[in-house]
Amino acid sequence: MKTADNSKMGEDFFKYLPSEIVVNILSRLPTRAAMACKCVCKPWLGMLTTPEFVNSHMSRSVPSIAIETHSKCYDIIEFADELDLNFDAPIPCGVDFNFLLSYDGPIYRIHNDFDKEHRWDVTFSFRLPFKGRIQSSANGLIFLRDFVHDDLILCNPVTRDYLKLPCPRQTSPKVPNAMDNCGFGVSGTTGKYKVVRIFAETKERREGFRNACQVYTVGTGSWKNVPFGKPLRFCHDIGGVHLNGNLYWMVAKTTRGFCRWISCFDLEMEHFSSVAAPPPRGRDFLLGRSLCVLRGCLCVSDISHHGRDHSDDESDEDDIPNDGHVIIWMMKGDDNSWTKIFVIPEVERSAGLGNVWPIIIFRNGDALIEWDDGMIFFYSNKRRNFDCEIMSLEGREPFSSTTIMYAPSFVSLKSFAMENVSSF
Repeated sequence: MKTADNSKMGEDFFKYLPSEIVVNILSRLPTRAAMACKCVCKPWLGMLTTPEFVNSHMSRSVPSIAIETHSKCYDIIEFADELDLNFDAPIPCGVDFNFLLSYDGPIYRIHNDFDKEHRWDVTFSFRLPFKGRIQSSANGLIFLRDFVHDDLILCNPVTRDYLKLPCPRQTSPKVPNAMDNCGFGVSGTTGKYKVVRIFAETKERREGFRNACQVYTVGTGSWKNVPFGKPLRFCHDIGGVHLNGNLYWMVAKTTRGFCRWISCFDLEMEHFSSVAAPPPRGRDFLLGRSLCVLRGCLCVSDISHHGRDHSDDESDEDDIPNDGHVIIWMMKGDDNSWTKIFVIPEVERSAGLGNVWPIIIFRNGDALIEWDDGMIFFYSNKRRNFDCEIMSLEGREPFSSTTIMYAPSFVSLKSFAMENVSSF
């Protein structure tokens, strides 16, 4: 028998639920639906800003990709077949490419193996009020650099807020920088968000590479100097890669062997260390080798040219010719050992020497890979042939990626003290 109390309970069911249960329910919604919940009522609007909801939603956030579609415009793409990710599954290999995306308009579907194998959707789109090159993301916060105005920017497209970091102070204001490189991430223990700047105010001298390091902890309002350690050579604008509370860069310890080392910066302890990179193939030079994160592991992608590296005297049974090959290495285990997970032969490119950024590896071995001139390919594990239709991302900066892995979150920049946050 339906009573007045039962009718009232049905009409306003959530009102009588404990807040922790409501948080548990809402945090399980897809990001787009959770964003819409902010408009339901004021109690829900406030609930979606609480640490309980933010942390619960973040722990369930589906890995997506953020891609620049026009100047200042981005799409967040979610893959439905990746909702139950198993990062321990073996990674099969294949060698097929098909063109997926173009810069000339919004992201669209084309009839190819990618659409047949993977269900994907544009979760939401956003437009920024400023120009900036997308660098990386951590816990839903995106880090961008505006090289024209020399701005360092953090934004959250879910909460629609952003902040521009205060300009770091030059130790010698009248001396131009020979190199200026940044990375962004979150420390592993305390969960502090930090931007790390590595720069050289004078050109390299014969006695070594004289770099300096500054760290900005979001919410403090100021930069601080951090000891750099051993002299290393960095690339000017290829930013640090964030993984498990560390930032990584491809570096050199001397004037030779430019790609043989990886510099690691511990965001919690704020100190540097170095690990050996996988053996270089072809030219021992920075361009052609880049760092990325795949399946929760640090990886090196290598587009090799002009013969093999003869510096390694040890023979390798599965060694292959290097001219025009893409090789992807993955670091596994505590011994920092490298495993070759992909070998893609005979990649014919007119752009010459360049970088390759794997964006995502799917559970069936398929992958999305971006070239440094803005071409994005679908790597199919089924067809095992090289078939590509190529279009370029026009107006694109060389040697930089416009596509990153991104996990949406409700982390609000307004929760940080000492920051001037704006909305868009």
